[in-house]
Amino acid sequence: MQAIQCANCEYELIGAFCSNCGQSCKSRRGPIWQVTGELLHELFALDSKMFSSLWSLLVKPGELTDRFLSGKRASVLPPVRLYLVVSILFFFVFEIPTPDISKDNVYIGNTLLGGEEPIEGRSNFSLFNFGDTNSELDRWFENMFQDKIEVMKTDNPQVSIEKIFNSLEEILPKMLVFFLPLFALVLKTLYFFKRILYFDHLLFSLHFQTWLMVAILVIYGLALQNPWWSALSILVPIYLARAQKKVYKQTYWLVVPKTFAIIITYCILIVIAGVSSFISAIAML
Repeated sequence: MQAIQCANCEYELIGAFCSNCGQSCKSRRGPIWQVTGELLHELFALDSKMFSSLWSLLVKPGELTDRFLSGKRASVLPPVRLYLVVSILFFFVFEIPTPDISKDNVYIGNTLLGGEEPIEGRSNFSLFNFGDTNSELDRWFENMFQDKIEVMKTDNPQVSIEKIFNSLEEILPKMLVFFLPLFALVLKTLYFFKRILYFDHLLFSLHFQTWLMVAILVIYGLALQNPWWSALSILVPIYLARAQKKVYKQTYWLVVPKTFAIIITYCILIVIAGVSSFISAIAML
């Protein structure tokens, strides 16, 4: 009986994967519905590993990161896949609505959309309104978007706002992915003397961001029933502190101050990410 060889390295196949190069013995060729189904299954398969990893992430701070870093990777879902599945659900629930500004005077910065003079009796809807028309921020905005300002003055305000919010919906998830390496850099700075690899901090950031999105979804769902459930937000610093203690092996005397520093920095980075997303959305007009 002729041995089956790996299509990639021609090594003899024993089992479902090549022992030499690791390639699966399954063919990626076949009817499009079959190939598509296999790819979707691999990406979003809700198997026992998914549920156990998600449960561990939710109720055991730092446990999933610690297991992954200790080499027990086969028993947990890859962190990028877990993040991807949760983020898709998160942005599906928190879809950014486009406001109805048909009865408003619409300003971006100090630029009135759709005309030169505001219509009397209408309320004002503003984005990036800096107050003082002679401020440095206002002058920077006008110089940055000089060509866009002329377009905004002539286009229908509702159309311009819809374009901005549609672009924002595409940009924000990407911006949060870019945000993760910056968050990991903050951890690297705070734990500089621990001589921990940057990859380890990045993994911690990925797991924490995933947990935070799930926590926001749960708290939001509960708060819709009763606003008092929003008090569960206090779990964020508690979870973060316990996760650090588990992964970085430090006492709470060191972890608690770092937790407050991380939360403050995290909020600043989130604001920067949001503002950057809005600026990028305006630039795409």
